[in-house]
Amino acid sequence: MSLSQAFRKLTEAGLLTALTPRPLSRPVPPQFRMDLHCAYHQGPGHETGRCTALRHAIQDLID
Repeated sequence: MSLSQAFRKLTEAGLLTALTPRPLSRPVPPQFRMDLHCAYHQGPGHETGRCTALRHAIQDLID
């Protein structure tokens, strides 16, 4: 199961919620990608499937 699928299932089950969107930091980090979207962060920067914060949140549920 992909990280995106896990996030969707966990939010549907009420075990995890998306983070509150934050304004972009200035200057924008060089690895930041405006063309990618993260459902967990509800904003641009990276794909949901590559979200480190989401991985940690899911691991916290497991632990």
